Amino acid sequence: MPKFTYSAKKGPQEKVSGVIEAKGRLQAIAVIEEKGLFPVSIEEITDGKLSGTGVFSVKRMRLKELMVFTRQFSNLIESGLTIAHALNIITKQTANPALRNTFADIGERIKDGSTFSEALSSHPGQFSQYYCAVIKAGEISGSLETVLARLADFSEQEERTRSDILAALTYPALIVSVGFITIYALLVYAVPQLTSMFEEAGEALPFATQLLINISGALRHYWWLLLLLVGAVFFVIKRGKSQNEKLFWDKLLLNIPLAGKIILKSEMAHFSRMLSLLMESGVSIIVALDVVNNTVVNNVIKSEIKNIVADIKDGASLSQAVKKSVYFPDYVVSIINVGEEAGTLEKSLKRIAVSYEEELGRLTRALTSLLEPVIILVMGLVVGFIVTAMLLPIFQINLITR
Repeated sequence: MPKFTYSAKKGPQEKVSGVIEAKGRLQAIAVIEEKGLFPVSIEEITDGKLSGTGVFSVKRMRLKELMVFTRQFSNLIESGLTIAHALNIITKQTANPALRNTFADIGERIKDGSTFSEALSSHPGQFSQYYCAVIKAGEISGSLETVLARLADFSEQEERTRSDILAALTYPALIVSVGFITIYALLVYAVPQLTSMFEEAGEALPFATQLLINISGALRHYWWLLLLLVGAVFFVIKRGKSQNEKLFWDKLLLNIPLAGKIILKSEMAHFSRMLSLLMESGVSIIVALDVVNNTVVNNVIKSEIKNIVADIKDGASLSQAVKKSVYFPDYVVSIINVGEEAGTLEKSLKRIAVSYEEELGRLTRALTSLLEPVIILVMGLVVGFIVTAMLLPIFQINLITR
């Protein structure tokens, strides 16, 4: 019988740990709970080692996996199956062991009396606050099937937008990668071979050739400095930043020509679609804005949403609050205003999202179509300089020998 090592809480402050035998993780959880303990982590011991795939240590679900789960679950619920039965079917057909354990745990919690949203909330690494809020709203309003279908559509749209952007950037990234490899190979392997020949000739080298030899020597002897620089840049980007630092860098990003436009349009599309879905599901505008704020990436936009929430609490309408922001475009303000006047705010927000998603696609395609020839030109000039600098001394030697 498999063995599991566990860590659990006995009280508010006291923690205990130990090893138990059980047929599976779910039985292990049940055994621990029977002892009056609250399990914190459970890991299976295989060949004297921890498997590292415990129920409570699952990696975050990818967007595509979440999209597939939501669509499958939506279809099953629409077919008339109960939540527990639908989860059981999905659990059985899930190939990923970690996700299978997660779905099984959610099913067990529902059998123990938890609502679906509560069971999902017990796995915050897999299901975001936004996702759980939409599900909870669907449960309260009695329209879980409709909410799940909307969530599935939203997840598919997010995945489609992400895939389009990645597809557009793949070719430029490939060109840059091949170009750098080619340049590195020429500088580190080809140039040193010709350098020894030039030294034997004893002739004065052209400036371009001497510069190329110096660059090649620096790359061969001080390559570790380049790695150190890359590591330092990576550390600076990844290190924890204060709120003021985050605001400074995110504001700087928004002010970069073209790139700033893409970031802003992406955030506007995300904001509008999420807010639309939450409000359609019956979530109040204050709660919906708080949830959306937790999913927005750019800290400047986060700060603006907090200000919008504060203004709405003081009695302003959404359009009035948004109008005060310098980062929300006039187009967004006017469409929201029309939606409020007509009583179709959710549809207006969705229209904004669709508009910005289409515009984002056009901008991304325009950027990549501009980048491709520029990258090819730059790489061609660099390679051309290397080849010319290598050939100049050869032509010079031939002229002297004649």
